[in-house]
Amino acid sequence: MLASIAAWLASTPASMVIQSQLWIIPTVQTVHILGIAVVLSSVGMIDLRLFGLAGASSSVSQTAQRYLPWIWAALVVLALSGALMIVGEPRRSLLNPAFQWKMVLLAAAIATTAAFQITVRRNVAFWDLAPSHRPWAKALALATLFIWLAIPVLGRWIAYIVVDEAA
Repeated sequence: MLASIAAWLASTPASMVIQSQLWIIPTVQTVHILGIAVVLSSVGMIDLRLFGLAGASSSVSQTAQRYLPWIWAALVVLALSGALMIVGEPRRSLLNPAFQWKMVLLAAAIATTAAFQITVRRNVAFWDLAPSHRPWAKALALATLFIWLAIPVLGRWIAYIVVDEAA
């Protein structure tokens, strides 16, 4: 199924243009990398606050309010640049196990980030005033940090996992 979609996508006019212009993929990859930097920086700042290692003068909810919009905006940029890379090289990405795992982890990261944002908005006291919740928050921060860091690692591995052209 994915092989058929990749073959069809590779034959579209948009894919042909992207494939024929040498500057498009490197430019889109550069934008993608900058988007990754914004996401990881923002996630890092939130997690450092949850670990109690930075931002002690701000509450968790204030820190979330400051950095979550950056995450969501960068994810839009990443979705657009990622879509262009998929259109330009559909077999390289869609059929690649590293890409597939990256998408699974991305879904998990987006879900946990959205859940975090919802709980921070609904229950500020839970995050800002309840010291008994801090070990749980630190564990959650560590898990989400691992997921967010694994996503660009898998993205980088896409270039090194060769997909069988006969598939």
